[in-house]
Amino acid sequence: MSSSVFFSILIPVYNWDVRSLLQNLHGQCLELDEQRGIEIIVIDDGSNEKFDTASLAEQLSLVIYEEFSVNRGRVAVRNALLDKAKGEYVLFCDADMLPDHDDFMQVYFDQAKAGCEIVCGGISYLQSRAGDVDCSFYLYKSKKTEALSAVDRNVTPWRYLFTSNTMLRRDILDSIRFDSRFEGYGFEDIEWAIRLSEAYIIKHVDNTCSHMGVLTKQQVYTNMRDSINNYVLLLSLHPERTAGSGAVTFATRFEILSVSLLTVADAVLSKLFSFIPWNPVLFFVFQCDKVVLLARALKEKKENPKVQIS
Repeated sequence: MSSSVFFSILIPVYNWDVRSLLQNLHGQCLELDEQRGIEIIVIDDGSNEKFDTASLAEQLSLVIYEEFSVNRGRVAVRNALLDKAKGEYVLFCDADMLPDHDDFMQVYFDQAKAGCEIVCGGISYLQSRAGDVDCSFYLYKSKKTEALSAVDRNVTPWRYLFTSNTMLRRDILDSIRFDSRFEGYGFEDIEWAIRLSEAYIIKHVDNTCSHMGVLTKQQVYTNMRDSINNYVLLLSLHPERTAGSGAVTFATRFEILSVSLLTVADAVLSKLFSFIPWNPVLFFVFQCDKVVLLARALKEKKENPKVQIS
């Protein structure tokens, strides 16, 4: 596309103080020779908490800041950011991320200049609240499932494309957008990555951001439960790609159980999750309950295609 902007950094914000990230990225961008071809676009998606980000944005020459009056959701805000972006390349970066290295932007510029299509930098917890006991389960789980090396992520590239830290060529995004049918929490980025992987090369590199928005044990559990509807939608859209996952395999087997029995199993596992203090056992219970909830949702969906899973 013809544009004086080479690189657009897109940051959706919801109830988070994004100012540290903005200052970090703005400082790194100013050190690059291509700084005049960079824009940093931030949209606050109807946050209840305000941090006077607008005042800071006025002081940062590369930043474009906008606020939505109401929350539109994860997919809608990302598509809105894309509509505003003018760059040949875009970098999605979540508000609660913080680059781990001073050459974070340089690495992405080098990848873009080399003509790469899609580049994922990865997630770490190097700068996060590692000592917070209430967040220890989240860190344990995330280090097993998300915070992986580029070598590990490149084995199944689409599975580890997280919009919290991913660069793409803009014309790719013009043809393959986020699916607006995904509402609420979870799996919209994985579904998007599956479609991207069918036409383009997804490359993983070690150019990490620390995820600063670590969650409590209860928040992790709530998010998992809230994501089940989207999980079912993902499975219906891409049955062949998702069939091999452990959760789907076990959930399919558990569908022989009645809805009432699965509900009882969920109640028991929920109680166990509340009381167990040991992360390895807690992770096993968490995964089991996820399987039970998915099995119940799939069973209810077959019996009544219009049902909304609770």
